[in-house]
Amino acid sequence: MRTPFQFIIVDDDPTSNLVCEYTIASTYGAAETKAYVEPTAALEYLRKEFQPDAATTTTLLLDINMPGMDGWEFMQAFSKLDSDIKSAIRVYILSSSTNEDDIQKAASIPEVEGFLNKPFLHNGHTSNSNRPYFRELVC
Repeated sequence: MRTPFQFIIVDDDPTSNLVCEYTIASTYGAAETKAYVEPTAALEYLRKEFQPDAATTTTLLLDINMPGMDGWEFMQAFSKLDSDIKSAIRVYILSSSTNEDDIQKAASIPEVEGFLNKPFLHNGHTSNSNRPYFRELVC
């Protein structure tokens, strides 16, 4: 049986991924977490292995600045995935950037639900949303 929460982290920084995994584990407990340092590997997982499940909330945390394929290029490829995959995933940009242009660009992408600042810590991302699965983190 799958857990009610699944997180996919796409960030080239292994330390940032560990911080995200710890924060998720301490908040959601048994959530399933997959971390990718290569954006192409995450896309491959989404194309070939990801199974949308109405009983599971899937959140993807995406860094912007990565070598090779950056977060914007990832979102271009993500937008071409099957609609059942895209509709099952909540995408949040997770970045150390405070550049207003990055925030506006993220807001212009229909699949992106929000912009979060690093580091991804429990007390730094409180919810102002009415979505029931948002507990204390915006993710």
